[in-house]
Order: sequence, then C-alpha cells, then structure tokens
Amino acid sequence: MKIFSGNTLVGLIVTMNCLIYVGSLKASMILSRSKTTAFAALFSSTSSRSSIRNKYEIDTFNPTMHRLQNFASNTAMFSKTSEIDSSFTSSIRRATFHTVEVLRNKQSLAFREGSPLIFSGSVAATYSESLEESEKEDIPMGALVAVVVGRKSPTLDSGREKTKNNPGNKRKSYSAAKASENNKSAYLHHNIFDGSDENNAQQMRDEINKSQLIGYGVYNPHSMYRVRMLCHETIHPKLTKELRLARKQIQRGEEGVNYEILYPILERKLIDAMRLRVAMNLPSDMTDTYRLVNGEGDGLSGLAVDILGGSTAIVMSSAAWCEIHKETIKSVLAKLLKQHQSYANVDIDIVWRNTPSRLRQDGYEVMMKDDSASDEDDRGEQLALVAMESSVKYLTYPYSDGQKTGFYCDQRENRLMIAQLCENKRILDLCCYNGGFALNAIIRGSAASATGVDSSQDAVDAAIENASLNGLDAKKISFVRDEIATFMKTAIEDEEEYDVIVLDPPKLAPSLSSLDKASRKYHALNRDAMNLINKEQGGLLLTCTCSAAMTQKDGGRYFLNMVNGAALSAKRRVTLLRVCGAAPCHTQSPASFPAGAYLTAALFHVGPADS
Repeated sequence: MKIFSGNTLVGLIVTMNCLIYVGSLKASMILSRSKTTAFAALFSSTSSRSSIRNKYEIDTFNPTMHRLQNFASNTAMFSKTSEIDSSFTSSIRRATFHTVEVLRNKQSLAFREGSPLIFSGSVAATYSESLEESEKEDIPMGALVAVVVGRKSPTLDSGREKTKNNPGNKRKSYSAAKASENNKSAYLHHNIFDGSDENNAQQMRDEINKSQLIGYGVYNPHSMYRVRMLCHETIHPKLTKELRLARKQIQRGEEGVNYEILYPILERKLIDAMRLRVAMNLPSDMTDTYRLVNGEGDGLSGLAVDILGGSTAIVMSSAAWCEIHKETIKSVLAKLLKQHQSYANVDIDIVWRNTPSRLRQDGYEVMMKDDSASDEDDRGEQLALVAMESSVKYLTYPYSDGQKTGFYCDQRENRLMIAQLCENKRILDLCCYNGGFALNAIIRGSAASATGVDSSQDAVDAAIENASLNGLDAKKISFVRDEIATFMKTAIEDEEEYDVIVLDPPKLAPSLSSLDKASRKYHALNRDAMNLINKEQGGLLLTCTCSAAMTQKDGGRYFLNMVNGAALSAKRRVTLLRVCGAAPCHTQSPASFPAGAYLTAALFHVGPADS
C-alpha cells in the first residue's frame, strides 16, 4: 500500500488531541508507486475516491495522508471528561510529542513481540516534548504515544537531581513530577520544552531518539493498561519507521500542516480486519452477520464491531480511548465499509454501544444521557433487522436497549456442528436466547423436535418470532419461559428424556473471586442436564461457559474437571469428544493468548444409565 505521495511527510503525534505536525521529506523517503497494493479483491475500484461522511480529504490508496480540513471545529472526537487545550486551533501550531519508556526486562520483550497491552508496572518514565513550558504531571488520557525501550532504565533519583540543578531558572529545559495520586505510579513524567537550558532538553531528545521503538499506542494514566498498542514496529515496520523519521524532522524545526495520525493507523487496522474476514468467506450468501473487529485479536484493544444483516455495524466500546476518539473511529469505519465490495451499494448504518462498567475500570465515566444514543433511541425499540447466519434468519433489534439489542455470532460454528448430529433426535436448548441451537437443529439438522428454554420473556418472544420467520412448524419447535434449573427439575420428575442437550448459560463467573461459587452452579446445571439424557441409549451434551475465568483456569482443565465431577454426581459415564471456542471471526492475538479466550464449548457423549 502506498504511503507517500510527492514530497509529503507522514503524520506525527501532536498534542493530546493526537494531531501531527508535518513537513516535507527528502526524495529518498518517497516510496515507489510500484509498491502500491490496490486491495482490489475487497474494495470496488470505482469507490477509491468516493464521497464519505466525514471532514477529511482521503486518498484510498494513501492511508497516511489524511488532511484535517477544520481542526478548530472538530472537537467531537474528544471526551467531555478529557483535558482539551482550547488554544490549539488551526492557526496556532504547538506540537507536543508524547513518549512512554518501558523497563528493559523480560516483560518488555513480550511487548516487542506483539503483546497489545502495556501495564503500569512496566513503565519506566513518560515524556512530553513541546515548544513551551508545561506543568502537567502526566500524558493526557487518550493521547497517542510512541513506546520505546531505553538503552538504560531511568531512576527516580536522577530525575529529581536534574530538577534541582536549575532551582532559579523559570525556563527549565525539562521538569519531572510524580504521577498523580490516582495513578499511584513509581515512574516520573518529564516535560521537555525549548528553554534556556537547551543542552539538557536536546540530551533527553537524543536519548529518546536512540531508544528502541516498540510502536505507537494510546495512553491512559488511570488504567492498569497504561498503553494499548495500536501499531507495533514488528508488524508495521515501514509505518513506524516513517513516523520516527518524521519526529526527528519536526525536532529540527521543520514546519508544515496539521495531520491526524490516528486516522491512518485505524484505517490500516480495519483494512487488515476486513481482509481477514474475506479470507474466512465473510460475508457470504449464507451469512451476513459476523464479527468484523474483535479487540486485541485485530490489534484494536477495547473495540469490537459486529455486522448485522449486511446493513448495520454495531460498534462496542469498552476502553476510554474509543470513547475519546469516537468520531474518528466512526469516520474510518464508514469510509472503509462504503468501499468494501460487498457493501458498495449499501448505506451501512453505524450504531455505537459501550460498556459503562468496563469504561469505569478504565477511568472513564460515561454520561447518563449523551448524544451518542439520541439518534438511535429515536428509531424506537420496534425497528427489527433480519440477520442471516448459516442460512438461518433471525430478527435482531440493534436500536433497542433490552436483551434483544445484539446477536451472539460467537456460537456460529458450534451451532452448525451440533446441527449435523441432530437428525431424527429430540433436542433441548437451555438458555436458548433467540433460539439459535434449536433453529439450526430443525432447519439444518432435521431434528425430530426441539425445545428451547430461557428465563427472559424477551428472548422467548424473539425465538418464537424467529421460528415463524423461518417457516417452522410449531409442533416441531417450541420455546418456554422458565428458569432452567426449575425446568430441568420438573422434567426429571416427569421422566422426560432428550437425545441432545445444549447448555449455554450466561456468564456465571465474571472474575476469579466468583469462580468457586460459579463452579458449584455449573456443577448442578450439568448434573441435572445429564440426568435428562436418554437413559437407555445415551446421548450428547454440549456444555458451554462464556466466563473467561472458567475457560482460562488451569489451561481449560478446570471446566472439564467440573463437568467430570457433575457426571460422577449424576452417575453417568462421559466421554469428551471435542472442545471448541468462539467462531474464528472472534480473532485472538497469539501474543496475548489465552487472555482473549472466554468461550468454551465442550461436547461430551453421556453414556446410558446403569439399571
């Protein structure tokens, strides 16, 4: 993909608003046009210059060249809770470069090898380089930062000593201050600026420039994840090299125009995500609903995007940087979806959702009522969207605040796998939500009958609507509102039996502290489910957990051992047939695995009961 055009310089980090101060590059930095990749397999050729709904002039095949037309009015990308210097306008250029230096140890080796999260304890120091003196004690939330490993780790004492050397100088070349009390961090923040003691400032700049660059990410002084990496030097070496060269160019006093570096980084990541889904044949004639972006698995920690019905993109934000740069994310996503060959003639609607509890953990407080929900709320809860997965149709409600809001596409492969084993069998789908397993068993598996159970009336109503949408006979498929524990107890008393049971409860162990209590609950549910399996012939049990704590405990053995314990209680012999995870569109980063693993779907054969 072409990076440069003419004598234009690639973007660089500027201010906490993540703008880039750009100058001209020498001819040696200009990349050959012959290296341009057209991405033609995914994007239609006629859409490379298409009009999009944002404030940028964009060349499709030049992702680092995005001119910000009107920065002064473009403040929507910044959170109301974040610090914004109102003096930064399109007519005032005050470049600030932010750098995070990490300790040189085994943990920093993991960052260099692609780990997407940098924890607070790994930070050695932070730096902000600007033209004027600043008393700020940390880098602002959401700012784009360069992450480096220093040649030698700085100490707190050395920073304090340098500060004392200039006790009467009002224009110190740098200042060191403790991180804020909320951070409770041991490292210092250094403000480097052009002052009277230019030697010290230049010395620190030289140290930063000589450090090993890991890449670029977004900073959060209030989170245990100090930096969420977006661009690794090992993964995007050309881009990171160009950014570093640009930084040196600016430090030499070159002048230019404002650029916004986050835009091209996001564009590169989203293009990679789209290419990956195309490789998985998504979307297809059978499936128009899938996960387009899966957080760290696609190098965008805290951001997930689902495509519903081939016409709506549901963005799910769980990190502060996503909220702060919301408009930039939406702008890049809208542009690339419009250029995606599968959606060239579709006006994709973007719906923004967030997880307040996760955002609070990240130090970001969500407003009770903000502008992001107003347009969506006006559409009302009754606006349904038909989504298709494996040729099965579902009614989804992306504009509703209730349980119908989303669609769980992580079980797509598991629904297909079970359907293949259901011919002429009786199916019980526990915690059925919108009926996915039951519907697939009837439509794709030719099951004799299917019963779905869920405690939510909204879910049961949706499942019934989905059965009708797919033209199914109510005599073959039914849905019941009940607590699954109560339903199974009654069914056992009535001596009912099933050939295939799916047990897919909601998250019972949100954290390690709740694991023991959740394990007892899982044990009881699996025991009762086994007691409903055909006692004469035996049958199949697909038991699931979407709790990361349960999935990751003891490398996955913890959950399987729990199921074995439940089998002993039920006096039934079980054989493990396979262990599955989420559908492959729910990508995972091998550098951080198994941290991204949350779903376990274990298929067991439950033997006949002894007489």
